[in-house]
Amino acid sequence: MKKFRSQISIGIICVLLGFMMSYQFKMISKQSSAAETDKNTPEIITENEQLKKSKVDMQKKIDDLDTKTKEYETAAGGKNAASELLSKELDETRMLTGDTDVQGEGMTIYITPKSSIFGSDSDEQKINDTDLVHIVNELNAADAEAISINDIRLTSRSGIRNAGNAIIINDERISYSKRVTIKVIGKSDILESAISFPGAVPQTLSQTCDITMEKSNKVEITKSNKTYKFDYAKPIEKK
Repeated sequence: MKKFRSQISIGIICVLLGFMMSYQFKMISKQSSAAETDKNTPEIITENEQLKKSKVDMQKKIDDLDTKTKEYETAAGGKNAASELLSKELDETRMLTGDTDVQGEGMTIYITPKSSIFGSDSDEQKINDTDLVHIVNELNAADAEAISINDIRLTSRSGIRNAGNAIIINDERISYSKRVTIKVIGKSDILESAISFPGAVPQTLSQTCDITMEKSNKVEITKSNKTYKFDYAKPIEKK
């Protein structure tokens, strides 16, 4: 950024110098024209030759400044393009790490526990952590770009596991006996095909729950509320 600002400053200075030189060039041209009106005087002839030489030298300097100004403008334009690319990469990284809300084409999967024919078994575990992991893996294999379970954003460091009378995701508890909603962003047709493929949904889950899917052009997934830090992993410096 500091280099970019210095380039802009130098560019402005070049433009000002170019203007001053252009003005001086015009004055030299006027003096040269006036001198040509009286060529009989030896002093005027000598001065005229000097003015012509100054005119050529000044024109060369102006041309050099114009070239440098264009180079700085090109460099500034390239810096803007680089900044835009960097900003785009940063946005993509934030989406990948779950640090920003996202929306797009995708679908919503509803996993609703079936009621027992003998009555409601609210305490019976009908959704298992391995069921959710299996479905998430299938979605990732179908190029899912963002996934949430009960509005809990999944990232590369998310864990899904049974714990007592609940399933823990990103240190948050969800009930294994109530409806679970999975939102996913990606190509909806591919995602639907992946989940509809035999074996994509565990058989035991299909037996204990009703599973429905709803495609949409605007699925909204909120950002993760969990922050991560790296205590041990460090980037490798390239030499």
